[in-house]
Amino acid sequence: MERGDPPGPDEVALPTAEQAAAMELVSAGAEATARWQRDPREAVALVHELVAGGELAVEEILDEAVNTAVLMGLLTLQEAGNADPSAAAELFLSAVPHLTLAVTLDSADVD
Repeated sequence: MERGDPPGPDEVALPTAEQAAAMELVSAGAEATARWQRDPREAVALVHELVAGGELAVEEILDEAVNTAVLMGLLTLQEAGNADPSAAAELFLSAVPHLTLAVTLDSADVD
């Protein structure tokens, strides 16, 4: 496949530069979220490392990390909507840490 040619039936198109940058940002946010859950200092170190590369900004990474945490909480709440009342209550409670993490990340100062 030549650059610019549409992909064939068994091929996948390569991402554009803009799509690749968006995928990198989502990946950085998800990784920062996962590391913050284990050890916030580790997440701060990751953010500084990613920012040092010059392609991402602290605010972008943290915004994406917040989005990741909120999405995890919302997916948990969505699952609760399909569960019996007892399981739903449990799932509602298990969404709280994700939403709390989102608030924490949103107010984090990693500078």
